[in-house]
Amino acid sequence: MGGFAEGGSAMTPDMFIHIGPFEVLFLLALGFFGGMLSGFIGSGGAFVLTPGMMSIGTPGPIAVASNMCHKFPKAMIGAYRRYKLKQLDPKLALIMAVSAIAGVQVGIQVQKSILEMLGPTGTNLYVSIAFLVVLPAVSLLLLRDVVKAKKMGIEDTEPQLAKKLEKKFKLPPRIRFEIAGRTQSAWLTIPLGFGTGFLAATIAVGGFIGVPSMIYLIGASSAVASGTELGVAFVMGATGTFTWIYLLGAVDFRLTTLILATSLIGVQIGAVGTTYVRQYYIKMAMATVMLLVTLSRALAVPGYLVELGWIEMDEGVVGLFDSLVFPIMLIAMLSVTPLVGYPMMKVRLKLKKLGLLDRAIEASAHTGGGNIKRLVVFGLLTFANYYWLFRDPEWWPHFITAIPHADPLTAILLSIGVVLLAIYWSFIHGSFAHAFLDLVKVSALKDDLAKSIAQSGYEGIDVWASKIEKGARA
Repeated sequence: MGGFAEGGSAMTPDMFIHIGPFEVLFLLALGFFGGMLSGFIGSGGAFVLTPGMMSIGTPGPIAVASNMCHKFPKAMIGAYRRYKLKQLDPKLALIMAVSAIAGVQVGIQVQKSILEMLGPTGTNLYVSIAFLVVLPAVSLLLLRDVVKAKKMGIEDTEPQLAKKLEKKFKLPPRIRFEIAGRTQSAWLTIPLGFGTGFLAATIAVGGFIGVPSMIYLIGASSAVASGTELGVAFVMGATGTFTWIYLLGAVDFRLTTLILATSLIGVQIGAVGTTYVRQYYIKMAMATVMLLVTLSRALAVPGYLVELGWIEMDEGVVGLFDSLVFPIMLIAMLSVTPLVGYPMMKVRLKLKKLGLLDRAIEASAHTGGGNIKRLVVFGLLTFANYYWLFRDPEWWPHFITAIPHADPLTAILLSIGVVLLAIYWSFIHGSFAHAFLDLVKVSALKDDLAKSIAQSGYEGIDVWASKIEKGARA
């Protein structure tokens, strides 16, 4: 009585996919593009990563659990970067994170129940339908704001509902969120955190509740909401990963590490990219990729329904739908590069022509020689880590699926060990990524220039440049 629950129904080794050269290359690409999107919009990028893993045959629960394991250490790094840019509200992140932990636990139990009733196909259907409900709804809200902001020529729309709630919903305790610039009731914030956690455990996408709710209900800007969500994602991801391992043995660390390897480079490029654009552009990028992923998941649903025996459909039609799932997912991935990269290249090229690029970007913390030394050291550690993990392709699936069936104390210790392993791995990859990005000088714009671009768009560069010239004359 009062102890930890035992695992019960869990994953089996045969549910874990074979990882060959194609899967390795795909997962590395998926990690980079998903990481870039994550750093740019602050949602964790799971609406690309989870369906991406499922598109190569990974069962829904394993895709969700593995993505959550990859997400929390990556979110830790992204959150730190956004905190330095003053785009993370620590108080708001803490309150939402605590309530999100409860949501995560409930969400995992729902997944576990569906697995027991309908098997892996049932969980695949559940995850896909959740995407089909959430993604289009959020996309339409974001696109509406983009259209309004462009018509009005402003940085971003300011949700009126948040203002009304601040004035009328005064149930104590009321909390002042300094970075977000709002004072709201804790009884508004706590349910939003729970919803974020529940959705994160359901489809590994908590940002679709967390980011919009902070924008439309709390009243935070897009940048602060997306940055704060990374802080929430770290806390609920760490606790959720532990639960996925302890109860179901569902984390495929091979998937996690391959995605993590490149996403830690991508997430920092994405976070830097937020300083090069107006805030409504972040919403446009998020909505564009969401709609493409929605189409990919919609095409997968008929196959799951047929497999469960719930509908009948011509095999040729089902085969056609299934054949389109992966290509459309690939288009969604590739669309991230122009969405994030084009504004950065455009701004940097103009600054270079003006001879102001070095004055416009944040200075690197390390010299060129120091970066090369760090690349070599952490590159060798990375190689050693992958050799250890992949030397026996069958080792990890057997290890992780045995944890739920171990005695409670052993299962707890092993689950904690995997969580710590994910943090260690992210430290190694994160250090490598920092050295690489410092070497190629992918840096954020200085705060005054970033604000000028946010207020005036591309023309804000000229406004900033004229101020620099006046200062030099003075």
